[in-house]
Amino acid sequence: MAHGLLQRFLYPLLLIGALTILWALLHVGARLAWAPYAAAAIAASFVILAEHVIPYRRHWWPGRQELIGDGLYMAVVQLMVPVGLAWLAVWATQRAIGHSFLVLAIWPVSWPIAAQLVAKIVIGDFFRYWLHRAAHRWPPLWRLHAVHHAPAKLYTTNVFRFHPLEKALQFFGDSLPFILVGIGPEVLGYYFVFYAMSGLLQHSNCDVRLGWLNYLVSGPEVHRWHHSRSPTESNHNFAHSFVVWDLLFGTYYRPQGRHVGDLGLAGDRAYPARFVPQLLAPFRTAPHAD
Repeated sequence: MAHGLLQRFLYPLLLIGALTILWALLHVGARLAWAPYAAAAIAASFVILAEHVIPYRRHWWPGRQELIGDGLYMAVVQLMVPVGLAWLAVWATQRAIGHSFLVLAIWPVSWPIAAQLVAKIVIGDFFRYWLHRAAHRWPPLWRLHAVHHAPAKLYTTNVFRFHPLEKALQFFGDSLPFILVGIGPEVLGYYFVFYAMSGLLQHSNCDVRLGWLNYLVSGPEVHRWHHSRSPTESNHNFAHSFVVWDLLFGTYYRPQGRHVGDLGLAGDRAYPARFVPQLLAPFRTAPHAD
């Protein structure tokens, strides 16, 4: 019974739990500069633990070299690139304050934080949906995005595997526009935690059973199909957090009664596996369209 409850409630409990941890940290005086990272890290440890309690496929557990690569992607792509771009955006925004056509204070800052967070998630997901969909259609973007699709297994920490240039494009799509319209740093902090946990959970090797929630959130049962080696299956489920845009635009895919097959790049089993070669791969190889 406990096993079944964990399968059903792990996703919502950890997502809500991570946001609650951030709220508690801020409530006791933690600095917004580091509290979201701490909240995400604490909650992520429980996702990794759950992978060993309710694994979807045991052969998806990562090896030592894979974890080293994940750590490099986390440090360089998920921390250094966004932080550097955020500082640059703040500096540029401050320089542009005198030019009203560049900075529009139209974000509804008077709304409750929870309402602002929901608005940020839904609108940001819309931008990310079309960027992600374009990455599967336009060869120059696909060369970058192929880095993320290269692994032949899914587990929590390989969600970090994005090319730095694609990460920069994501920042310009789902962060910079909101900074320019006046969103507050606290909302961005909560969004970071929600966004991070959504990604960690949807890539997790956890045998969750979300039922009707699969028509609301992009959890593991939905997102696994996006990493299928078969392009007819993987060219679906582009939304990051909520599947509303996939449902509206006809790209939702979750076949009943069967499990996803092999993962990875179609026809590219020799795609480089290590960090630096993968960063160079978009400029050296032309992976098959996923």
